[in-house]
Amino acid sequence: MRKLASIQKIKYIKPIEGADNIETVGILGWECVSKKGEFQPDDMCLYIEIDSLLPEIPEFEFLRKSCWNESFKKFRLKTIKLKKQISQGLALPISVFPKLAGLNVGTDVTELLGIEKYEPPIPATIVGDARSFSWPISKTDEVRVQLDDEYKFIETLTGRPYYISLKLDGTSSTFLIDPSDETFHVCGRNYSYKRNDDHSFWKIADRYNIEQGLRGFWNSGRKIALQGEVVAPGVQKNPLNLPIADLYVFNVVDISTNTRLCLSESLEIVDRLGLKFVPVLEKGESFDYTVDDLLELAQGKYITHFSSAKSSQEREGIVIRDLCGTISFKAISNRFLLKE
Repeated sequence: MRKLASIQKIKYIKPIEGADNIETVGILGWECVSKKGEFQPDDMCLYIEIDSLLPEIPEFEFLRKSCWNESFKKFRLKTIKLKKQISQGLALPISVFPKLAGLNVGTDVTELLGIEKYEPPIPATIVGDARSFSWPISKTDEVRVQLDDEYKFIETLTGRPYYISLKLDGTSSTFLIDPSDETFHVCGRNYSYKRNDDHSFWKIADRYNIEQGLRGFWNSGRKIALQGEVVAPGVQKNPLNLPIADLYVFNVVDISTNTRLCLSESLEIVDRLGLKFVPVLEKGESFDYTVDDLLELAQGKYITHFSSAKSSQEREGIVIRDLCGTISFKAISNRFLLKE
């Protein structure tokens, strides 16, 4: 579960040009705007990340004008820009929530404060009836590069072979055969869906004969699952401007060990199944990027890689991995977040 709200320490404070009442505070790898003088370096704070849905309680009432989401009846935190300064998240003094006093840096208080993760509404083309299913592999998710202070991705990956792939703005999907009963499953991020010929995921499964392909590997002793991004009309405003739903695989998973296969083997399997892999932007022998480098690299346009894409459409970002995917994290484009 993502740590949306946690106890953190103020790393630094810097002024904002032309602003008398606000300043920038650095927390982990994030920067957010705060009232001037509210914090000093090394102060403890409550930090709440973007993509958070905050409950309607008095402590968050000051957010109503800028963050209230009528659909969810909660306050939604997004990336914003104030006085040309990008602000990502919310920093509050511990005194706002006295029950948090004395907690250690890094303590997750998401559940304690009733904070939830914002999830875009499910498009009509992928709404379906869920069926009972016990996931045999990890669900798809990536940690953001701004949390590198905690996870040490960059330190671990530096000097090692790596690749960087394009992050597509669609919806996550998984296709697998359940080892418990050998049933084929077509899944979204959280659910397995019953067969529905109008469901975008099932249309993709049928078009590419994914069940047949996976059973072919299964019969040869390879129990693998496919995880990828479905991009389609009606999904996230279809930034690639595709005429029909399509799948771009980003993980090929060994179900027996719940581990990602190496890039070379994944590409070979995806090719054998007649599927597409997410565009690989870069592959190198020695990783040497900083957080700021990766955030800059994350920015760009989808039309550079997809001729059908809208010319003004910012790409969502990039995913960075070692060649066998034991290290995996993402950098989301700030230009994308601001336009969103």
